[in-house]
Amino acid sequence: MNGCFIESTKNPDLCSERSSAVLHERPCEETHRGQVLAALKQVISKGRRFAVATHVRPDGDAVGSLLAATTILRLLGKTVDAYCEDPPPPGHDFLEGIECIHHSWNAAADYDTAILVDCGEFNRVGTALAEPLSRVPTLVNIDHHVSHDPFGTVAWVEPTASSTCELLYDLAVFLGVPITPALATQLYTGLLTDTGSFRFSNTTRRVLAIATELVGHGAQPAFIAAQIYDSGSPQRLRLLAQVLLTVAFDADNRLATAELSQAMFRDTGATRADAESFINHLRSVRSVYMAALFREEEDGIVHVSLRSKDPVDVAAFARRYGGGGHRHAAAFRTRGVLAQVRAAVTQKAREYLNSHA
Repeated sequence: MNGCFIESTKNPDLCSERSSAVLHERPCEETHRGQVLAALKQVISKGRRFAVATHVRPDGDAVGSLLAATTILRLLGKTVDAYCEDPPPPGHDFLEGIECIHHSWNAAADYDTAILVDCGEFNRVGTALAEPLSRVPTLVNIDHHVSHDPFGTVAWVEPTASSTCELLYDLAVFLGVPITPALATQLYTGLLTDTGSFRFSNTTRRVLAIATELVGHGAQPAFIAAQIYDSGSPQRLRLLAQVLLTVAFDADNRLATAELSQAMFRDTGATRADAESFINHLRSVRSVYMAALFREEEDGIVHVSLRSKDPVDVAAFARRYGGGGHRHAAAFRTRGVLAQVRAAVTQKAREYLNSHA
């Protein structure tokens, strides 16, 4: 699809010119980046009614960026509706505007502009939303995933960014939008969750500088962290207990795998959203460089979540199966029987590890 597109892969810290800068600490592609921001400003200025959407099975950055983009547009006086095919993950109901997210398309609305946030591929919005969104005249793509199928009238994709919320912070500053406490909280949520509570390698000096700015505008770190990480249900803990019983180590303890079946969901009464962060328990083991969690879906599909530590690139591994993501966090979906898929992928992961770590 033709349009204004940027994809920067340079290291933001190596390209930094001023440690005190927030907006301009990534000048590698600054000219092109400025052109894209200008194009975004023009599209937003011309737009009258907006639909903002994010991917299915949303995480904290998806929800944070969905609500932040909605807030930015409303602060600019625009009419906007937020869409996500699936409900938000547990622990995010404190975010302002979350109760207004639509899970099905409003056929009566006449949108002239659609903005997709945190969607590496267009079809990640889900089957129910993809078709109506494709009919909106102007489509904007704002994301930080490596994209192999760029889309959008204007596409702003920066894989070096920690999160889509980091990009939306830059957009808000560029547009002169005031960072209200609600917007600061939405943006901080995306930074916090996509950096693993500021523990992952995408936690750069720039990310911490933005987080500091957001706290100065009203984001409350302790409150946000408590809501997201300390709001689990008894069902979630029972589900985790069953999943941990399936943990297996391979490749000299460098590979950890586990599985999550439909029977476990039925036994515990937990939901799919309850299991979103389970894979991090596998990655937390000192010797583990690659972790995989195999989740059985209701339709005969197995969802495989992947996590890694340097030097292992799980995004490259996921692309072998038609998936993708980030270097240290990726996923793919494949059809098959849970046990068989786990055995086959584990074998391939073992071979991959032996050649990459």
